[in-house]
Amino acid sequence: MSKLFTGTCCILFFLGILTGCQKNEFDSFYERPEGLGAPIYQQLESRGNFKHLTTVITKAGYKDILSKTGWWTFFAPNDAAFEIFFKEQNITGTADISDSLATSIIKYALVYNAYRKDQLSIYQTSGGTDVGNGLAFKRKTAYYDWVQQKGDNAHSKVIATNRNVQSRRSGSININVSAYLDGDNNNKYLPYFTDLLSGLSGFSPSDYKEFYPNSNFTGFNVAAASVLNKDISAENGMIHEVDRVTLPLKSLDQYIATNNDYSEFRNLLDSLKFYTSNAYQTHRNFVATGSSDSVYVKGYNGQLAFSPNSENYQTPGFNTYIANESQKSSWTMMVPTNDAFRTYRRKILAKYGNSFFKTAPSSIVIDFINSHMWPSALWPSKFILGQNYQLENTTLNLANAVDKKMLSNGIFYGVNQANSANVFRTVYGVPYLDPATSLTLLGYADGVTGIKAYTTQPNVRQTLLVVPDAVLTAAGYRYNESSASNTATAWGYRTSAAASYSHNNIYKDNIFRVFRSGVLITPTAELSNLGGSGIVESQSGDYIKYNNRKIQTSGTVDTGVDINITKTDNTSINGVVYYLDAILSFTDKNVGQHLENLSTSAASNYGSFYWFVLNSSIYNKTTKAISGVNTGTDNKYTIFVPDNAAISQAIKDGFLPGTKATGALPTAAPTSEADKDLVRRFILYHIINGESIVSDGKKSDNYLTLLQTESGDNTLLNVLNQPDNLIITDRMGRTSLFKLSASNQLSNRTIIHSINNYFKYK
Repeated sequence: MSKLFTGTCCILFFLGILTGCQKNEFDSFYERPEGLGAPIYQQLESRGNFKHLTTVITKAGYKDILSKTGWWTFFAPNDAAFEIFFKEQNITGTADISDSLATSIIKYALVYNAYRKDQLSIYQTSGGTDVGNGLAFKRKTAYYDWVQQKGDNAHSKVIATNRNVQSRRSGSININVSAYLDGDNNNKYLPYFTDLLSGLSGFSPSDYKEFYPNSNFTGFNVAAASVLNKDISAENGMIHEVDRVTLPLKSLDQYIATNNDYSEFRNLLDSLKFYTSNAYQTHRNFVATGSSDSVYVKGYNGQLAFSPNSENYQTPGFNTYIANESQKSSWTMMVPTNDAFRTYRRKILAKYGNSFFKTAPSSIVIDFINSHMWPSALWPSKFILGQNYQLENTTLNLANAVDKKMLSNGIFYGVNQANSANVFRTVYGVPYLDPATSLTLLGYADGVTGIKAYTTQPNVRQTLLVVPDAVLTAAGYRYNESSASNTATAWGYRTSAAASYSHNNIYKDNIFRVFRSGVLITPTAELSNLGGSGIVESQSGDYIKYNNRKIQTSGTVDTGVDINITKTDNTSINGVVYYLDAILSFTDKNVGQHLENLSTSAASNYGSFYWFVLNSSIYNKTTKAISGVNTGTDNKYTIFVPDNAAISQAIKDGFLPGTKATGALPTAAPTSEADKDLVRRFILYHIINGESIVSDGKKSDNYLTLLQTESGDNTLLNVLNQPDNLIITDRMGRTSLFKLSASNQLSNRTIIHSINNYFKYK
């Protein structure tokens, strides 16, 4: 028993020694390191030049927090800074600072996490790497707005969204969907500028002076303040002494809403507000205030580049959110003053009665505002270089910016002239801004046609032929959005006023071909005067002819009725637009029909060739189609027709059947296989496959024909294209000249020419 007791005592003794050693090691490991400064509040108190600040900290209820816990960066205004603040606010001292104002001052001066000056310019990437060095100029603060007693009659309590509203296509319409994230307080960001900001950010020291004309760039500024003493280490963070008090900056949305110089733009922006009731915030507000009113999240139409009331930067056009992106990225808005807004509104809405945008399509409002929104920080030194959400540079210069502000979520420029979007100032804008051509606009805006991308290039000269809605409707076309959910397309067609509309892709393809036929390819200059005569290719691949302000297409060749130009619009910066009194119709007849017509109207140029086509083995007399000549969208052809004298010579030379001595045509259709083959080869070698060529001086090259050799090789013709002249060289090196007065004939995706010789293929 005594041995057991003695053993137990020894064990307890050694355990006591061991425990004491472990405690000493524990205390040593966790003891406060030597040289570490006191907590933030105690340091400010002991320094003696932050008496106003410590008083305000106490008023804000942050004395205990800054005396103990946390890990902060505190931009601390000294007493001199507060003296300046008192004068600016017309108050006598801290006694006149309310608790709520004190809270705003302190929370906006507090940045989450502790940063030295050299760390503040580092963008904190998700992997913690240093690839973001020299990019960051903002950090998230402890300050955030919460439920505001604002809104409209239906939404008395609102909270700003913390994510861009999303736009989704539902059937035939776009719908807005809130992406608000509960638990994210939409904290405001504080801007700062150091000499460590690299060229990667785009910032230049001169930019600082543009935003803060009464301050100087010192190499370390926080908004309008200069940092006097940096990197003061504290137990619970880092202190930077500043010479100004900074109140929470407004967001882009707040600044526009509170500045009457931009009330016209604000009203337009308000028309795109999007509210969503939020149960989480409604409950929080009830707990905090006892009010049972619903709280609504306020955002803006998802088709806008961004919601200007969100404090969290989000790449426009993407639904994903990167947590720290706001450290280095910023939105930019240019907002025209009221006078500038009214002037531009009168200009672009002239055909809508110069009224408020309510009478215009909603897309005009979206495009107008998006043309004033930039997805990045547009520094003053880069004012004319950065591209807006529509991927366009501004049409203004920095001198137009009469108001420059660095705000909590972006850069703001108040401008004395509206930025002019390409969709408005180019030829595309003529039908866009004309209620009489809304159907044409629908076709232009459809990505399938490619018209919008082509016609909105401000530096490419353009010519458009536009057909008013009344003309399209009279021709049997309509657009019915509601039909799109039940049929293949919203585009419909009817053959007569008494017939019902049919909706399918054939009619959509047809009307798109009509629209694209009106987009003329004139890369060097627009056709500023259609009073002369000529032929020009369109975006559809069809050619149109003009003569004394009358238009001819392959469709009007069939009807014999030309199209008239009723009006000319020269207001665009890149071209001219002509209004027409009929649609740019195209033929549905095969090329044989037009060769037949020409053999009658211009017999000496086309009669003999057509005789051989009519009596060949590759011609269908019923459909009037030549084998190999198709009428699909991707098919284009050029037919060179030897005149009667040239055909006679081909007979004499043995390249066609007939009387060799005189060159007379056969008395009947060829019956021998050899003669049939002669005719087939002759016809096919005179048809270029894959390209329509006119005498406009543009297309010169070696071109494939429809003829293949016995071994299956392709045959070629060389075309030298000169204005009003074509010189064609065959395989034997023989040249033929085309006859201008009888050429440039329009057919089904085909151009027909008369030439003075024939082509030898062997």
